Amino acid sequence: MSGAGISTSCGLPDFRSDKNSFWEKNKPVHFSDFKDSKESRVKSWENNIAIQQKIKGTESSNMHKCVNKLLKINKKNFHITQNIDGLHKIEDGNADQVLELHGNIFNAYCLNCGQAFETENFFNLNVKTTGDSICPSCKNGYVKVGTISFGQKLKTSVINSAKKASENCDYFIVMGSSLKVSPANSMLTIAKNNGAEVIILNKDPTPFDSEASIIINGDLEKIYNEIR
Repeated sequence: MSGAGISTSCGLPDFRSDKNSFWEKNKPVHFSDFKDSKESRVKSWENNIAIQQKIKGTESSNMHKCVNKLLKINKKNFHITQNIDGLHKIEDGNADQVLELHGNIFNAYCLNCGQAFETENFFNLNVKTTGDSICPSCKNGYVKVGTISFGQKLKTSVINSAKKASENCDYFIVMGSSLKVSPANSMLTIAKNNGAEVIILNKDPTPFDSEASIIINGDLEKIYNEIR
C-alpha cells in the first residue's frame, strides 16, 4: 500500500512537507461545496489540472517500478494506493491489480448520468468555455474529476477489493504513508488480523509501527537502492 511518500521523489510534494505551498495554492474543494457552488466546481477543476501540469512528463520513481515488477511476477499481488497522480500506473497490463482508493486525476465523470470524459479535454472544451462543468450528455449533472474529494464516499467496489487483497496477503508492505488516513490505514489492521506480516517503509514513524515486523525509516528511493 502506497501513500504520497512514493511520489515525492518525482517532484509532487506531500501534504505534510509542502515547501513551495503547492497544496496551499491548490487546496482541495469539499464535495458539498463542489455540488453547491459554480466557483467551487471551477476551482476543483483548476486544482486537478494544476496537478496534471505538475507531473506532466514525470517518470515513475524506482520504487513505483519495483512495485510494478512484483505485480507482474504474481497476479495475486496487489498495489493499494492512496495516490491520485497515476505514477503507479502499469503501462502494459495488470491494471486490475492496482486499487486506487482515492481515484485519479485523468478521468472525469458525470455525477448524474455517469458519462466518462478525459480530464484535460473536458476542461479545455467545457470548463474554460462555459465557466462550469455541466454535463454535455445529460445536461442535468456536473462532471467531476475522478478523484475522491473530502466528504465524498469512496467507491464501494474498490474498497471491497482492497479489503479482500488485505485479508488474503502473506505480507502487507506500506510504502510512504503516514497511516493517518482512514479507511486506508484499516487495511493494515485487516491484514494483521488475518495473519500477515507487516512491513513499513516510511520517512517518519507511524501510529502503526507496533504492528510491524520490519520498519525502515527513510527516503523511499534511498531504501530502494539498499534493497534492490
